[in-house]
Amino acid sequence: MHELSITQQILDIALNKAGEVGASTIKSIDLVIGDMSSVVDDCVQFYFDILSKDSIARGAQLSFKRIPLKMRCLQCGHVFTPEREAWSCPQCKEWNVEVMAGNEFYLDSIEVE
Repeated sequence: MHELSITQQILDIALNKAGEVGASTIKSIDLVIGDMSSVVDDCVQFYFDILSKDSIARGAQLSFKRIPLKMRCLQCGHVFTPEREAWSCPQCKEWNVEVMAGNEFYLDSIEVE
């Protein structure tokens, strides 16, 4: 259900930026979403279609770029993509790891007319 508030924020940002340049239509919005986020693309699209229906973003194409989870072992420095919840280092088996990628969530760009 958090996709509703996230989608509202995406729409607000896009409308604000489009307004700054005097755009009459938002044609597309590019989003970057890390795999660790629990954001579901189809839910964002569903809410966007509803929320944008009376705005200049109506009918805008949403594009979702997914960033895979990447971790680095703080013990041996090995960089890896974990399988499911197996977040221990596959090289040294330590659990002392940091997330290097996969937490992202942002509006990357919009196309306007």
